[in-house]
Amino acid sequence: MCKHKKCKKYLKSDKMREIDLSIFFVCLLGAFYYLCDIVTMIIFLDMKRIALLLTLLFAAQTAISAQDIYLMPEFKQGVIYFRGQTPAQGKLNICAVDNTLRYLDKSGKELVANQADNILRVVIDTVAFLHYDDIYYRMYPVSIDMGVALQREVKILRDAKQGAYGTTSQTSSIKSSSTMYVDGVAYSLQEGKECPHEVTESICLYKGDTVFQLTKKNLRKMFPKKKEEIDAWFKAGNTLPKTIPDALSLLRYFRGEE
Repeated sequence: MCKHKKCKKYLKSDKMREIDLSIFFVCLLGAFYYLCDIVTMIIFLDMKRIALLLTLLFAAQTAISAQDIYLMPEFKQGVIYFRGQTPAQGKLNICAVDNTLRYLDKSGKELVANQADNILRVVIDTVAFLHYDDIYYRMYPVSIDMGVALQREVKILRDAKQGAYGTTSQTSSIKSSSTMYVDGVAYSLQEGKECPHEVTESICLYKGDTVFQLTKKNLRKMFPKKKEEIDAWFKAGNTLPKTIPDALSLLRYFRGEE
């Protein structure tokens, strides 16, 4: 330290004290900003963890498999019934994403069936499907020409980020049953691949080769001699069935079986 009298006097002056206070406040402000940065980093990391957790949860709920997109768990021997043509046989399945009939050739290659407009019904293993208005409905008969028709639809969420649903390539052909091709996009069905999608099922009615929506109006059409009974059933506070067993019971009731 300087021993000069002027220096000692300057160090004890008010000006020097102001400089000390300025340095103190600058250091304090710097510490405050540093603390803010630390808090921001903690919050940001927590948000990233939360986002990652939500992503993992969403992926777990939307991972797609062959059981999701096909109407049957696996390709099985079946029969295709055409309008005015001889039936055809093969290992069959139906894709619920684009409602197309699929079959395996001798080499195991998956192909889309031609002449879909002429297809009337398809029986795979012991399960029957009615082809109506370009949609395949699973049939739950209560008689030879009447029953419940179930439509299953799988919608791929295309607005998801590319790669989030296992996109592998662009193609217009079908290569194998381990890959789902829709509109030229290949979706991998390998375990662990994620494919955001939605599955909806609609309960309908069928009579002969025609499918109807499950409504009071269509019930009256299917049972023209039971119109008053149907009206009374709804007036009693009953509502349209929400499950296949309940829908079957309702049809059997109006048929006089229950």
